[in-house]
Amino acid sequence: MRKIIRKTLAVVLALLMLSGSFVCFAAELNQEAVDAHFGQYKNYVLLGDSAASGYRDEVSDNDANYNEANKDSVYYRVPGAYADIITKAIIDEDNGGKMVPLAAPGYRTIEMRYMLEDDFAAECTDEYLFHTSHLYVYEDEVCDCHNVNLLPGSEHFRDAFKESIAEADLITLGIGGNDWGAYLGWVITDILEEQHAGDKYINDLAELFKDGNFDLATVEKAVEIAHIAGALPALLQRLPKALEYGLSNFYTNWDIMIQDIYDLNPDVTLMVVGMSDNSIKGKHYDYNGVEGEKITAQEQPAEIAGAVSMIIDFIMGVGNAPMIEGEKKFGYTFVDIDGASYVDSHYDADGHVFVANKIIEALPSKEVYNKYTDVTPGHKYYSEIEFCLVNGILTPESETSFGADNALTKGELTNAINAANGKEDRSEDGGKATALSLALGLLGVSAKKGFVSFFKAFTLTYKILTSKSFNISASVTKAEAAYYFAQICA
Repeated sequence: MRKIIRKTLAVVLALLMLSGSFVCFAAELNQEAVDAHFGQYKNYVLLGDSAASGYRDEVSDNDANYNEANKDSVYYRVPGAYADIITKAIIDEDNGGKMVPLAAPGYRTIEMRYMLEDDFAAECTDEYLFHTSHLYVYEDEVCDCHNVNLLPGSEHFRDAFKESIAEADLITLGIGGNDWGAYLGWVITDILEEQHAGDKYINDLAELFKDGNFDLATVEKAVEIAHIAGALPALLQRLPKALEYGLSNFYTNWDIMIQDIYDLNPDVTLMVVGMSDNSIKGKHYDYNGVEGEKITAQEQPAEIAGAVSMIIDFIMGVGNAPMIEGEKKFGYTFVDIDGASYVDSHYDADGHVFVANKIIEALPSKEVYNKYTDVTPGHKYYSEIEFCLVNGILTPESETSFGADNALTKGELTNAINAANGKEDRSEDGGKATALSLALGLLGVSAKKGFVSFFKAFTLTYKILTSKSFNISASVTKAEAAYYFAQICA
């Protein structure tokens, strides 16, 4: 039984330590994407945690001043971080464009809500709010205009925080790993201190994990140390509740936090950066970008590697689920960064370029952005409408309106089918297209694209018809049609 308990806790601790994709290096920006979006946005705001802020795991062995200056990434534009790369690539700073860094290490969805909601800030009692183990703060710096300390959670900062979001036309949000990852670490550390496990345990644990070897074998060793130190019973008693608290907060706060952002700025282009796996390391870089010693994962028995892989898949599924679900609910863009590379628990130089590329490539097209009054970045089907407009599958009703909520006409459906099949024939039939005719049209398009596409269209057909309560003569909107055509043709 004792061995089973240790194995179980090892899994829980592994969930704590793993948070974030398989190694794939992308050292150069996609220049075509950069050119397509340069100057599209004037005010860029960065939101998120330490990965977003550009917190550095790598340090210089030759420059202590550099290490001291760059250990703080609270509301700071870190050179070489993905936000800095994005700014230099697409924000025209010479002509009034700007980037406002509002990310900080240790940030969770709780800290975001604290900054965005006055009522929540007044009532929040979370004992780890702005946790000092991650949040490096210069408490002696004072804001001249308000004569207050520049603390990240101060009322002055909340006002500036919300004002910057309200004025942004582009926001990137990278957050989530601390909600139930680092949070559990804070809880575990406190439990050990309460149990008087002593500095030796803390030091041994830090030594054990210093190179990012967060596999099950290493974690099991950590559990063994906890057992020897006499802290295991308290860990077993408190960790399940802590894990439940972290996860429930994350899921509860996600939609509220996103709605807070859109309440401040309904028309902003919001790019949500997903979590990725940081357990497999990329290249180690010195601060000036010179390639250093290669960091590789420990060789593991097949059963350990398999277990770690399973846990990573679980973490990514749980961590990214509300982000992916929210994409359709709110209309933001979810950016999948599977493939980013890490030094330790944060991106290395290539990783930041990789994430910047993914964000820039996913930005809304200039051909659609701010062009149609009924298709803004917050629209439920924005990306699908964008795809259909860019590829000529559907056309706008005027220079300023796409007609998203209008009923799809028979002519528009015929033209969309022809465009998807590479034909230029046009129809002007103004009658309303039905759910059945759209479903049959999608099946016809997909049949020419192969079995996989046809199977997908068959599934979508069922969705179309059932969503109309089996009323096959019901009309569909142009926005709905754009969604279904994008699923088949993209």
